Amino acid sequence: MKAKNLTSIIGGCLLLLAAQVHAHSGHYDHYPFYGGFALGFSGSDEDCDYYGYNCDGDDTAFKFYGGKRFHENLAFEISYQDLGKLDDEQGPVTTTAESSGLNFSLHGIIPISEFWYFYGKAGFMAWETDYTRVGTSTTRTDDDGTDFTFGAGVSFTFNEKYEFRAEFERLNELDDNFTPGGAYITVFSFGGTINFE
Repeated sequence: MKAKNLTSIIGGCLLLLAAQVHAHSGHYDHYPFYGGFALGFSGSDEDCDYYGYNCDGDDTAFKFYGGKRFHENLAFEISYQDLGKLDDEQGPVTTTAESSGLNFSLHGIIPISEFWYFYGKAGFMAWETDYTRVGTSTTRTDDDGTDFTFGAGVSFTFNEKYEFRAEFERLNELDDNFTPGGAYITVFSFGGTINFE
C-alpha cells in the first residue's frame, strides 16, 4: 500500500476515535481483559513470480486472540493466526504457500448501541511462510518477516460477558523477497469472545 493511502486510512481512524473519546461510559470497564477464537477463510490474488506460477486460491484460516479493553474506545490485541494453505495447479506442477504468525494490533472502537460496536484495527504481523513446488522434483523454500496489517469488524455483545464478531483483515506485502512488491492475504472470519473481570 502506498504511503499516501496508508496515511489517509490511519488519519481517518484517528479522527473517528477522537470523535468518540468523550462518549458515554460503557460496561467494558468491568471486563478489561478478553480472549477468543475465530474461524474463517483466507485468500490471495497475487502473482508469485519466483517460480513463474500464480498464487490464486483460498483456504480455511483461524486464530486465537487475547487483549485488553483499556478504554471504551481503545483496545490492544495479540493473536496467533494460521492463514491456511494457498495452492495452485498448473498441469503437472502444484505449488503451495502456508503462512502463520503473531499479530499485534491497536483497535479503535466506535459504540453504536448498548450491544453493538464497530472497530478498526491497525498493527503488524511477525509471519513465516513455507513454500513447496511439486513437479518432476520437489523444491521447498521458506521466508519470514514483519509487515503492516489492518482491518475492521463489527461486534455484538450479549449477557455483558460474551461477544460475537465478524471481521475483515489484510496482511500487507507478505514475503517481499518471494514476490516482487509482496503478496497480500485477505482474511474474513467469525469469532467468539469472552470478557474477563
